[in-house]
Amino acid sequence: MLGQVVILAVAVALTAAQSFSFGGCPSVTTQQVFDLNQYLGIWYELYRFPTSYESGQKCITANYTLTPNNHVYVHNEGFDPKTGKPSIAIGDAYQNDVQNAPSKLKIRFAAHTPYGNYWVLKTDYTSYTLIYSCIDIIGVSHLEQAWIMSRERSLPQAKIDELMNVYKSFKIDTNHFVKADQENC
Repeated sequence: MLGQVVILAVAVALTAAQSFSFGGCPSVTTQQVFDLNQYLGIWYELYRFPTSYESGQKCITANYTLTPNNHVYVHNEGFDPKTGKPSIAIGDAYQNDVQNAPSKLKIRFAAHTPYGNYWVLKTDYTSYTLIYSCIDIIGVSHLEQAWIMSRERSLPQAKIDELMNVYKSFKIDTNHFVKADQENC
């Protein structure tokens, strides 16, 4: 039975092109003080773990807007440089525990599907944010996603190195990151 679960997890990981690793999710700490209102607005994707739903896209942005029910309207957009066609994903996010874990949000992109994790590990609100999500598969393996996003289409390399070191401090393998294309947008 366990072998079948692991095989299924590998198949799912390869299909979704998320980063699959053996062992449980790394232990991470999210930002303790988090102001959702400062976080809202447009973010540009600079680095990401590969995912099938962003494959081949460039100029990817995420725009977060607060809704009347205190959820976050998520508008992700990129485009395929070969066809010039936009790719838009609309999602819903919310703070699951505002008092104790304000930077641990839940997010989904289709109604009637479970919410996934959207954890802000670190942000200064004005230039960068580090986002992480991990699904533990019975302690044997995990699927993870991570992003470095910015308020601008680029950051100085010294800042990127500093942000990569934050991920490394949590034992997150930064070799999974691919650089997003924000040129000629």
